[in-house]
Amino acid sequence: MYMTSHVHMVVTAPESELQNSVRDFKKFTSKKIIEAIKEHPESRREWLLRKFSYAAEVRAGTPIPKVEEV
Repeated sequence: MYMTSHVHMVVTAPESELQNSVRDFKKFTSKKIIEAIKEHPESRREWLLRKFSYAAEVRAGTPIPKVEEV
């Protein structure tokens, strides 16, 4: 899969807290990305929201509520 946008980070945290910091970062950024998609004109808005919802469902392994479409 080709990624047109992605991030590389070098992060430090106390030994047992790194996974928590990464989890919190992902949660925060995913919410901000969804907000931005909903608020700004985007020709692929519905497609992106469906893709994110599907990916979250697959990752969780159980059905989750769908991301509310605009």
